[in-house]
Amino acid sequence: MSEERMRVVIFGAGMVGSALGQHIIEQGHDICFVESNSNTVRAIRERMDVQIVHGTAENTSALKEADIESADMILVVTNQDKTNIILTLIARSFNPKARIIARIKDVEFLDNRQLWKTGTLADTIIISPERAVVETALNILAIQQAFDVVEFLGGKVRIAGFRLEEDNMISGKRLRDVADIFPSRHVLMVGVERNGEVFIPTGESVLATGDRVFLTVPEGLNIPDIMALLGKEYRKDPKFVILGGGQIGMSIARQLEKRGKQAVVIESDPLRCQELAEALSSTVILNGDVSDAELLGRAITPDTILLAVTPSQELNFFISLLARKRGAMQVVTMMDNGAYIGMAPELGVDAILSPRLAAVGTILRFARMGRILDSAVLLSGRLNLFLVELDRGARLDGMPLREANFPKGLLMVAAVQGKQIIVPSGDLVLRAGDMALFVTLGDSQSTLMEQFITARGR
Repeated sequence: MSEERMRVVIFGAGMVGSALGQHIIEQGHDICFVESNSNTVRAIRERMDVQIVHGTAENTSALKEADIESADMILVVTNQDKTNIILTLIARSFNPKARIIARIKDVEFLDNRQLWKTGTLADTIIISPERAVVETALNILAIQQAFDVVEFLGGKVRIAGFRLEEDNMISGKRLRDVADIFPSRHVLMVGVERNGEVFIPTGESVLATGDRVFLTVPEGLNIPDIMALLGKEYRKDPKFVILGGGQIGMSIARQLEKRGKQAVVIESDPLRCQELAEALSSTVILNGDVSDAELLGRAITPDTILLAVTPSQELNFFISLLARKRGAMQVVTMMDNGAYIGMAPELGVDAILSPRLAAVGTILRFARMGRILDSAVLLSGRLNLFLVELDRGARLDGMPLREANFPKGLLMVAAVQGKQIIVPSGDLVLRAGDMALFVTLGDSQSTLMEQFITARGR
């Protein structure tokens, strides 16, 4: 969605770059990839109808072919940090006015303030997949037994995904018939995934056990009340067990300490255990093999929330299955393999931490365009959330929502008038300058949203 069509150049057409490109295309913008790997170039040409330049940034002719000087935005997302830094320098020299977003993984580069705060790189937006995945983990842990959580407006509006368990109170009933049993009128169901299919529910929708549902979870809501409706048991003081003491595991443990929570970290490298013990205060550090069934048996109880964040996604996947078999309350697993991600929910893995998807989601939030104030992706982009501002003279300006007749696949889930956050009803009337949070089926529906919030005639 945009006020005008924009041109985006993406350096790197791998998993992150191609996912970003797909979202940006569906929002109605033009993109050009610059990619050095011939196999990746061939794969992109087979899957997407876009401009792609086969070359490197050192090749001036490749940059001219990509017309980098006319780009409104430049995304630098190859797999190599040093390459991304060099590409960012070159891109800035060719186009001083473009917004540039760079993907950086190494902590030494990320924390080098001299590098990013002065000179040519000063205005670059830096995205770290590892830090993005830590933030995702903490959002999930903040709402017990959620498998995904995104926040808007500083956490005042949260969208959380839950699986409906056997003993839930809402399966087999129309949504309009169960609205009164939700603990707050601010709780709204905004999306459902069932057997791989995703839809935005209406009042006539009937839910089923096993559905994965997304709810608005307003600030201050009593989470145990939600757990009972969903057939889940709330644990007052869960135990956090982190498998893998790398940078991600240590960062999660440190943030849990700041929240007054104690964690246990299991790490196989004794030298790394010493580093963890020096860096953390209340976290318990255990030196051991994370795949040791006996050790896991002692660490896991029905109150355990287990996070498998070792560098091996295969190990994370299979340990998570073992933890579920051992009775862990919740299992959160880091992986990027698409096949594993697809199988995981059916095999008992509650939540997936994907550095790739976390990076894509974070970059898209910074790459928002037009009247989009903030955005987030759910279910790998099959559901999208857009926080937008209403134009003066837009179709919704002064119109009661009941008269809007939103098309299928588009739903307003929250509105902001002044400092008040409102769950939309048919009587709500929005005015120019108000904000609205929409959920859409895929990015392509954002063009329909534009018809409601942008001044007519634009």
